[in-house]
Amino acid sequence: MALLLVPLASFAAGSITFSSPASGASYTGSQSYTISGTVSPAPTQPDNVGITVKNPSGQTVDQDTAAVTSGAFSYSTAVGGTSSWTSGTYTITATDSFGATGTTTFTFSTGTSTSSYNVTKALIDIQGNLTIIQNELKTMNSTINSNHAAIGNLQTAVTSLTSNVGSISTAVTSLTNSVGALTTSVNSITGSLQTLTTDVTNLQNSLTSITNTLSTISQSVSGAASAANTAATDASNAATQATNAANAVSSTQTYVLVVAVLAAITLVLELAILVRKVS
Repeated sequence: MALLLVPLASFAAGSITFSSPASGASYTGSQSYTISGTVSPAPTQPDNVGITVKNPSGQTVDQDTAAVTSGAFSYSTAVGGTSSWTSGTYTITATDSFGATGTTTFTFSTGTSTSSYNVTKALIDIQGNLTIIQNELKTMNSTINSNHAAIGNLQTAVTSLTSNVGSISTAVTSLTNSVGALTTSVNSITGSLQTLTTDVTNLQNSLTSITNTLSTISQSVSGAASAANTAATDASNAATQATNAANAVSSTQTYVLVVAVLAAITLVLELAILVRKVS
């Protein structure tokens, strides 16, 4: 089973001492035994110890994890039961979550006498095999739990992704609706601009027509003004001629009157002379 490590950056590594099996202990055949010990200094945080048992060839024949309580740990297991358990010196290594380590050794002998094999030994062998199977099942269960946790995380991620995709789809739909509304508004504005352009064109045509009319009226007024000026000039000339004629008539009348007066005076004088002659 994989060693469970709890990361604590500031915790100093200690040491592990074994109370069982005692260093140099000896076991023969399949039998139960306990691996126990103490972590120093005792950890103040939750802690676990990973235990590994290796045969003389360095092959792992047993491993598990034990919880540490008040600095102590204990793991019940068995020796023997498989072909990996060969005669020789075995090494037990323990490492806790914070890096504390310790080792101890014991010797194991498979035994040479078949006559000593009895029911008790058979039960011990079965117990050893069951212990190994139990350890393997623990390892498998740990793997299953790890995979289950990974699957749970994956399901959570898929659920979150599905939710995000739904949110994105909703946002895209909203954006599409907004674009549609904007397109409708643009089309409406385009229609209004076309109508306004037509109105402006009609207004320009009307202004051109009015300009042309005003130009014609201006020309007519200019002609009338010219005719009025000519008429005024003619009237002034006529008035001048009339004044000259009046002056001429007045002069003629004065001349006639003077002549008549002179003629009358002459006649009177002649009558006076004639009367005087007659008398």
